[in-house]
Amino acid sequence: MTKMSSNHLRKNPAALLLSATFCWSLAAALDGNAFENPQSLTDVICGGRPRSACEVELDVPEACATGGLGADPACPIVFFLHGSGGTNNWFARTSGVHDANMIGVYPQGEGGWNTGPKTSNNCHWSEYECTTDPDEGDLIASIIDEIRALGGTGNVYAYGNSNGAALAHRLASNGGTQLPIKGIIVSVTQLLSSPERSGPGTLNYNQPSSSRGTPPVSILSIMGDADGLIPYEGGSSSVFSGDDSFQLMPTMDSMALWASHNGCTGSYQTSEHSSDMGDGTATKFDYTSGCPEGIYVEHYAIHGGGHGAGGAQVDGAKIDVLGFVAKVEGGGGGGPSPSPPTPSPPTSGCENDASWS
Repeated sequence: MTKMSSNHLRKNPAALLLSATFCWSLAAALDGNAFENPQSLTDVICGGRPRSACEVELDVPEACATGGLGADPACPIVFFLHGSGGTNNWFARTSGVHDANMIGVYPQGEGGWNTGPKTSNNCHWSEYECTTDPDEGDLIASIIDEIRALGGTGNVYAYGNSNGAALAHRLASNGGTQLPIKGIIVSVTQLLSSPERSGPGTLNYNQPSSSRGTPPVSILSIMGDADGLIPYEGGSSSVFSGDDSFQLMPTMDSMALWASHNGCTGSYQTSEHSSDMGDGTATKFDYTSGCPEGIYVEHYAIHGGGHGAGGAQVDGAKIDVLGFVAKVEGGGGGGPSPSPPTPSPPTSGCENDASWS
């Protein structure tokens, strides 16, 4: 390759821009990786944080890399958030991002996510300036920043089960420039009704707010209405270690709040389905027809389902997490939603999620 002199670059702005672009491309690139062989962002992200278990895996199909013929760095970016006591180890095998041409992000929490009172914390949950406990909003924002720096430009989504769903709700509730969350898929956890904030940092609000600038977000929710750990009707839970400051919204109130926040009318259509859990039936509540263009708000209630309802089959297929992402990416919304979900690789079933503490 011919080397350009500095004098030539100074006299030729176009050459200077080309050189700068070339140098940047050498310094930062969103590389693709093979199935079950994710890249590591651990050294970049985890250093200097009060985390002993921190790990971040980045799973980029070749079709989503910044280099190569036909590559599309605008592929959707999907965070997979494990439950309490869970691990990120299996997402590279089960997420399905290579088949869907989406980018997967698999962070590891500290035995779970700091979305409520934890016995391992050093500070009270109301000490927002605390620097010795995990700041989940800052962690996820930093990962997004790194992916953007590497050239990933796609919309950001979060899927979580139980404690992971609690974090997904929180990320969306603090959506904006730092957390540009386009949609969430949440199983067996709803929004908190109180407190308003908890945990370190500034990205720690527990409900969305238009006055804070929280943007609209599409949501797919699945809950068991007989969940003994996270009550469908809301209230307290043993996961909060007896701290009554933490109260869950009734699930339908949580959905109504998201619908209202998103500018939806709040009306919904219902449809009845079969399920392999609980009493064998499920109801879908679909708010989408009353929502603005591009917004989907859907909830499945697994009747008689417990805390494992996130892994339930509806009409013979598990809820299609990445199918929902693809639907949001395809636009539409604001009208009747498509038929029930199609099969996908299993992305739920954190059986070790007995407690968030």
